This record gives sequence, structure tokens and C-alpha cells, in this order.
Amino acid sequence: NMIKEDANKGPTLVRLAWHSSGTYDKMTKTGGSGLGTIRFKEELAHGGNAGLGETAVKWMEDIKAKYGDSLSYADLYTLGGVVAIKELGGP
Repeated sequence: NMIKEDANKGPTLVRLAWHSSGTYDKMTKTGGSGLGTIRFKEELAHGGNAGLGETAVKWMEDIKAKYGDSLSYADLYTLGGVVAIKELGGP
């Protein structure tokens, strides 16, 4: 488990989950965690998402490859945040 190996990754995974959901744009009705679009450069370019492409998004790729289409990017990023909170002793 990547968080047991490096607990410092936990907060970044929580941040990925939060920002993945928080990218929804009401005007254009795009973004949000629905399709896991935070992994694309257009959303990673938003200031609040700085560094996530080189860290948490990259860290999750091996898990996505393992589960393929049976696990969406949106679910993967959200699950990563939940697991991080649990592993770090959160509620």
C-alpha cells in the first residue's frame, strides 16, 4: 500500500480526490469527478491543481492499469482519498 510505504502521500491523495470533484464548472457543465478529467492537462493547468499530475495522478496509474475499465478514474481518485484518510487514522 503506497500510503503505508510513504504516509506523506496520503494528504496529496486526499487533495486529488477533492480537486477532482471540485473542478466542476457550472457554466460549461464540464469537469467534476464524473469522468476523472483532472488527469488531462487542461484541468491540471488550473492553479489549485498544481503538481497533482506529477504526483497523485501518476501514482494511481498502476492501480488503474491493474483494474482497467472495471474501475473508472473518477472512482479511483475518490477511493484513493478515502483510503488515505482511513490509513492516516481519520474518521
